[in-house]
Amino acid sequence: MTRAAATFLATLVLLGCGAPTQDTASGEATGERRVRIKIQSSYPFSMPVLGEAVVYLRDTLDALPGHEMDIKVYDVDKLVKPLQIFDAVSAGKIDAGLSFSPYWLGKVPAAAVFGAVPFGPETRDQLGWLYEGGGLELWRELYAEVDLVPVPCGALPPEASGWFRTPIESADDLVGLKVRYAGLGGKVLEKLGASATQIPAGDLFVSLERGVLDATEYSMPVVDRNLGFQKVAKHYYFPGWHQPASIMELIVHKPVWDGLSDGQRTTIETACHATTIFQIARGVSVQAEALAAFEADGVTIHTWSPEMLDVMRNATEELLAEMSAEDPDFARALDSQRSYLARQKPWSTIAYPPPAAN
Repeated sequence: MTRAAATFLATLVLLGCGAPTQDTASGEATGERRVRIKIQSSYPFSMPVLGEAVVYLRDTLDALPGHEMDIKVYDVDKLVKPLQIFDAVSAGKIDAGLSFSPYWLGKVPAAAVFGAVPFGPETRDQLGWLYEGGGLELWRELYAEVDLVPVPCGALPPEASGWFRTPIESADDLVGLKVRYAGLGGKVLEKLGASATQIPAGDLFVSLERGVLDATEYSMPVVDRNLGFQKVAKHYYFPGWHQPASIMELIVHKPVWDGLSDGQRTTIETACHATTIFQIARGVSVQAEALAAFEADGVTIHTWSPEMLDVMRNATEELLAEMSAEDPDFARALDSQRSYLARQKPWSTIAYPPPAAN
């Protein structure tokens, strides 16, 4: 979707919406009152796909008419560090943040289910669950307990499975491995004997170069190339079993969200819808070129063997069962997602042709 198309759609949606709610009368003509919202990004504006989507969201919000919101999006680290965004928005220190819910696994375990589940739904089914299967309503219910409102605001195709300094021949090679993996994927590798940590993108190259890490995942090929991992690790693995889909989130401090008019909330959600389409299209269109560049750099591109994928899948099922038993909210979110997928299975298993053999 072009920005012009997104703007036209949003204009149609917004006609007639919006009771005044805030602190000045500058929007008398539209029925809105002007508000100011500061958004902290987890991703640098210069980062392919991830940062590009942040810029797209900012520019789309600027282009949409009549909402009377002054929205300032801050580049990474300008207000708080990426892994501090959840607490900062929850406490009202900043108005909103654009990030990734699996980062908050240690704070709200169920948050990870809304962003990415290992061996879970792909992007189309994850979005279907959120918007048509009750996922977003449950997400908002759980986040309300910590004074947050989530808005899905971007989606990625499958990520790479990560960079390894030495090849992984069997599950035994994971034992003792020092890895950076976000969310549930890191917990799965811990069950297989690895030592998983969550490190911001800006620290990953040096950590891998100096041997603080033996392996890392971060994102898709074009993003990983931007971070330079190919210079310090030569074994790149697929498929991204840990994140078949990655749903980005805009989290807003609940009192800020509640203080917006219906029209202003619709504006934000419409801009996020457009950003999601942009990020999916951009994400799938730029990966092949990055892979070719890696091969020219001497990177070996591996695919996990069926045996290794079975090991990881079994560990995933064990982990999800344990977390469901420990946390009722996690169980609710996972059960809701899986129930939706089960309802779709009679159609989804016959709707798509299998990939070509070559």
